[in-house]
Amino acid sequence: MPMKSKRLWAIDTNILVYATAPDAPPDKHRQALDLLKRLFTSPSACVPGQVLSEYLAVVLRKKTMSCALAMETVTTWAQSVKVLAASEVAYERAWKLATVHQYQVWDALIIAICAENGVKTLYSEDAGSMQQPLGVQVINPFLLDEQK
Repeated sequence: MPMKSKRLWAIDTNILVYATAPDAPPDKHRQALDLLKRLFTSPSACVPGQVLSEYLAVVLRKKTMSCALAMETVTTWAQSVKVLAASEVAYERAWKLATVHQYQVWDALIIAICAENGVKTLYSEDAGSMQQPLGVQVINPFLLDEQK
């Protein structure tokens, strides 16, 4: 069931990675950290469960933190913010985005989960050529400073 709000927003995996990676570029680290802080203080913020899973996969693959710390981190985040689950319908919509519009499958799933839950804005470095898929505006927060 969609959440009731017109201003729901979410973040993508790359935001979490830049916020915690020891080798993140300073500007991206600062911007990602700001979004991460907002995520945990805004009542209209949420995160697709797929994002947390991708984050865990990235930090384990890159070995930027121990398995125990990685697990503690995603568990803490999952308990601190509204986590959105993937339904069967979200998977089907994601597969259609991937095959019809050539989106990456996992990015498409994140967008489909957001759309299904009424999320209107997704902050992601992967915005690229996405033009409001399924009504979700994908914004690259790292370009916002450059556009000012």
